[in-house]
Amino acid sequence: MHRTVREPEGDATARPSTSGDAPGRRGSARRGPGILLAAGAAAVAVVLAGAGVALADPGASVVERWTPLRADSSAPPVASTFAAPNDVHVDADGSVLVADFAGNGVLRRSADGVWSVVAPFGTGPRDMWNPSALATTADGRVLVAEAGRPALATVDPGKGAVTRQAAPPVRGQVSGLAVDGATVFAAVPGSGALWTAPLGSDAWTTVDGPWRDPSGVALSDDGTVLTVADAGVDDVWQVDRTTGSAVSLGFPGEPGSTLRGVAVDHGDVFVVDNGEGRVWSRVQGSWRVAVSTAPDGSPLVNPTGVAVGADRSLVVADYNRQRIVTAASSGRVVPAPTAAPTSVPTDTPTTTTPDDEPTTAPPVDATSRPSASPSASPSASPSGSAAVEPTTSTTAGAGSAGAAPPGSGPMRTAPTRTAPTRTAPTDGPDHARALAWTGSAPVVPALAVAGLLLLLGTAGVAARRRRA
Repeated sequence: MHRTVREPEGDATARPSTSGDAPGRRGSARRGPGILLAAGAAAVAVVLAGAGVALADPGASVVERWTPLRADSSAPPVASTFAAPNDVHVDADGSVLVADFAGNGVLRRSADGVWSVVAPFGTGPRDMWNPSALATTADGRVLVAEAGRPALATVDPGKGAVTRQAAPPVRGQVSGLAVDGATVFAAVPGSGALWTAPLGSDAWTTVDGPWRDPSGVALSDDGTVLTVADAGVDDVWQVDRTTGSAVSLGFPGEPGSTLRGVAVDHGDVFVVDNGEGRVWSRVQGSWRVAVSTAPDGSPLVNPTGVAVGADRSLVVADYNRQRIVTAASSGRVVPAPTAAPTSVPTDTPTTTTPDDEPTTAPPVDATSRPSASPSASPSASPSGSAAVEPTTSTTAGAGSAGAAPPGSGPMRTAPTRTAPTRTAPTDGPDHARALAWTGSAPVVPALAVAGLLLLLGTAGVAARRRRA
């Protein structure tokens, strides 16, 4: 009986080899490592492409730095030395305005470095008597707080005309000004309030907010957000003028910190720490020290004002060093536009002031202060005669060390109210220590290591297959 024997189906090893079968399998085995290596290389390419995207991301956090480039202690040919530069402002044309509190009046440094006089120092009708703060209007007029009168002067540089309105009705010198259209905001350290009035009017009122003692004020580019430096609690507040919502920016501060002038640029904040001799920046939500020295390495001593140029340069009024320090920006990635503070309170923010009178004068440490002693307060009110001399500075090196900047005069007695509660920012208080590893900084090396490990693993698999 004839029997048919069938081979098991699907068992390739039990079947006799036919021509071409074995060479085909050997070819596949040889191609295996090549395919794996190609796949590994492609994976590495994808990883590196991801790193490139991280680096190119315009919203990625980077560490913007400022390098001091110049320090002006004089303004040739119009001033042989600064007496007590108390505030600075960068105009729309890039020129720098300087309010020299104890001499020289208001000076201008053009974009090409040429100095000129905007309004001289003195008690005459067109002179500036102890100018303490600066701002400019949209049409190019210069607003000057005069501590010696006291008044707010509006100077038209083109016509030479000067008009005046009363200063806020408190004792003390204005240390910060901001203008939005026909509205003026003024910070007067020691008053416990932020003040506002129509431009040219004496009708001053206070602005509600959580601050204890405003010492600096600035407006956002579109005028919708007020930024206020608070010397009472050494914090920085932002208030949405449309909704009234207020948030704390969580200034990290140090034991000797005393906040003073403040400036803003495209959502970033720059504030003067008068007590510690530093200018801090808050860029993309993180605080760090931006400027603390001049180009020669000498520290700032009781700086009082800061301004931001169109190129992100920082201009600092270094009051007790009697100079203007300019620092250039580098390493900035232009971020996407940021919205105004979005937190909306259930009711109008409650204005709070300290239980006791706020202190605005910085601690005096004679061992770290220069010998120059600019005048800390204006002379008595003028009698209307130009013969009355305004306050002037002493000769450098002749006075006592560490004079406090203006703004620390007799204080208004404020009603007893509870201290404000800080609203911590979403990025936490320890900003400066965490900056080195934010954004794309840790991503790129991690992706590179991952790609290298993937490539090595692929090569190892290929080697084992060849041995098998």
